[in-house]
Amino acid sequence: MIALPGSDTKVHVDTGLELRRPHEISTGKRRRLLLGGLIFFILIIPFTAAFDEPGLQMDEGSVLVYAELINHGELPYRDFETFYGPANIYVLAATYSAFGTNVTVERCVGFLYRVLILALVFASISRWNVGVAGCCTLLAASLLLMTKIIAFAWFGAVACLLAGIWLMAGARSTEHYFVAGLIIAGALLYRVDLGPAALISTLPFLWRTPARHQFSFIIGTASGLFPLALLMCFVGLRALLDNLFLYPVVYTSPARHIPMFVVEPYLRTLFFIHLFAAALNIMAGTIFVRSNAGDPRGRLLLSLALLGAALTTQAAQRLDLFHLISVAFLTIGTLPLSLLVLATRSREWRPRLAYVTVATIVIFAVLQIVLPPLMPFMADHYLAVFGGNGDDGNLAQHEGRYFPCSSKGEATRIARMLNWLEKQSVPGEHLFVGPADLRRSSWCDTFIYHLMPKLQAGTYFLEMNPLSANRLNSRLAADVGSSDWLLLDRAIDSCREQNRSLEFQSDTPNQVVRENFRLVKQFGPYLIFHRKI
Repeated sequence: MIALPGSDTKVHVDTGLELRRPHEISTGKRRRLLLGGLIFFILIIPFTAAFDEPGLQMDEGSVLVYAELINHGELPYRDFETFYGPANIYVLAATYSAFGTNVTVERCVGFLYRVLILALVFASISRWNVGVAGCCTLLAASLLLMTKIIAFAWFGAVACLLAGIWLMAGARSTEHYFVAGLIIAGALLYRVDLGPAALISTLPFLWRTPARHQFSFIIGTASGLFPLALLMCFVGLRALLDNLFLYPVVYTSPARHIPMFVVEPYLRTLFFIHLFAAALNIMAGTIFVRSNAGDPRGRLLLSLALLGAALTTQAAQRLDLFHLISVAFLTIGTLPLSLLVLATRSREWRPRLAYVTVATIVIFAVLQIVLPPLMPFMADHYLAVFGGNGDDGNLAQHEGRYFPCSSKGEATRIARMLNWLEKQSVPGEHLFVGPADLRRSSWCDTFIYHLMPKLQAGTYFLEMNPLSANRLNSRLAADVGSSDWLLLDRAIDSCREQNRSLEFQSDTPNQVVRENFRLVKQFGPYLIFHRKI
């Protein structure tokens, strides 16, 4: 209240700086933290049900096998092929050393990645309002839930990018920018191909920032990439470039691409919703920055918007539900805040929770129309958590190791097959796992290597990538020929995607099988061959 000169009249002037007692400020912070913690806990509950879901034979098998090989002294790119950065498998290797090598430990890491992602989304948007952050994180979590909790490198990379952006939004010193650079470099160690996304998303903070801050960020990023340079010294530049650029980008990419015209209509619709949300987010971030130049929240919103847009290449390259959701959760999750900013368009911006709640409900309703399984999927996971419907009968178990399968029959068949192979083989012999027709290399049951630690993996291609493993003059035929046992899956031969993975390459590996091996046992689609004496 301010008294006007020459008058007893007092006028209330809202300066936005009204004094409050310290205990009132502390109480307000505690309430916001409590509310935020409660909201966040409710949102991550259904993710725990994913521990019981069936695994992915090649993709989840690779994160189990590769990290274990690291612990045995082998190196990525030199001793086995992988198209991803080294960070994920080294994080998993360290985790396995501490807690054991199994699916549960691996999925704990994947669960942690997703918890970090959602926590960073919540923390970033709570700079506006906790209620707004809760609404945005609800949308992000509902979509992210459909990615399961496998410890893929993608989610570790996205978590690092979000952490770097969050830190830069509050950076006040060169030390802050240096640490942010280290974290952004961590994202590149997970996924080198996210370099453009890292650059684009950090521009709002680096543009017109003092040169000393820019330099500190660059030094931090360069320092964070030192482990990759050190690894290159051991594996060689050629192996590094082949695995991280040449084969994934130039050769294999056309054989993994899923064109838009062949996918289900709902995927195309969801993809365009993602693009629309990305455009609105960028527009909102730009407007906020121009209207509130001194408010760091504007640059934070613009950075999140640019990151979501830059990640679109992941979905455009392979337009299936998993890859699309892995990107769209961020753009759609940020949308309620962007709509609120666009609705106000005022320097005196204030969070209106009612507007955000309505926007969230509308967006969720649209998602339910486009993606009908969304609500039942969430409901099933909440019920699974409290109902405890985990089924150990779906676990393929062998020698203390296990892998979740899609059915009890499949789990039983795999367990019987591995028990038989255990009795027939000698420790240290080499096992090759692949498709029955080695002219195509679209897929592989990599998890078998995890379940059979008694035998050594007999190939560089522990996962099969089309136009890489079966490329002309690759070492595939030699790897087959030097193995003692072959476990080939006929079911893989029926995989059909409308891309270059359908092409037949060299028949030499099949000739090696016919000339040097004999079929000794069959378990469903699995054929077991043993070297001829």
